[in-house]
Amino acid sequence: MSGKEYRTITDVKGPLVFLEKTEPVSYGEIVQLRLSDGSMKNGQVLDTSDDQVIVQVFEGTASVDRQTGVKFLGDVFKLPVSKGLNGRILDGAGKPRDGGPEIVAEDMADIIGAAINPYSRESPEQFIQTGISAIDACTSLVRGQKLPIFSASGLPHNDIALQIARQAKLVGSDDDFVVVFCAMGITAEEYNFFVHDLERTGALENAALFVNLADDPAVERLYSETGLDGCRVLGVRARLPRACYLH
Repeated sequence: MSGKEYRTITDVKGPLVFLEKTEPVSYGEIVQLRLSDGSMKNGQVLDTSDDQVIVQVFEGTASVDRQTGVKFLGDVFKLPVSKGLNGRILDGAGKPRDGGPEIVAEDMADIIGAAINPYSRESPEQFIQTGISAIDACTSLVRGQKLPIFSASGLPHNDIALQIARQAKLVGSDDDFVVVFCAMGITAEEYNFFVHDLERTGALENAALFVNLADDPAVERLYSETGLDGCRVLGVRARLPRACYLH
């Protein structure tokens, strides 16, 4: 991690900040920006060349100017992971949205992860019963898969997603089961609907939610990998069977 803070910004366009290259940086490296009023913003290196670095700012570039200090952290975006993810609601960047404490990390997981050799994977064979006959009979879901839900306006996709979250279970197994639920670009009304239903039915106790609202930074929607990584970690590192699906 670099201890230096640079004030070499040359231009700001939309969510992008352009600055003169002052040290070797890596693609995807996390950046901290200190504004003139002392507040902090976070960003990520999108491009780097011999004489210029382009940073995308997660929280928008309002108040970013030439006096803004930029610090390169020398690391990529990581998610704090542990069994404490179970029952929590996080934003698209993996930060608590439910008003609870920060996740006490047992490990820090790179959300992009490493390439997986399909040949080395265990053969998926544990059937997950969703309680929806069209899925269970025609497009059966097994442990280790994710279930994308694509829909159109006016269709009851929210109800279907919640029904799966409430009913999903491993057939013929008493193992603990966790549903990792990812929602991107939803409204506050939809968010409240999801949380209220999961709390009312008790399903939230066996779920981890990663939620990006419509008025949250759009770049967080590119980080659906946080949910996928949370799913992978709960299943592999925390040794909990899991289902993971994106809404």
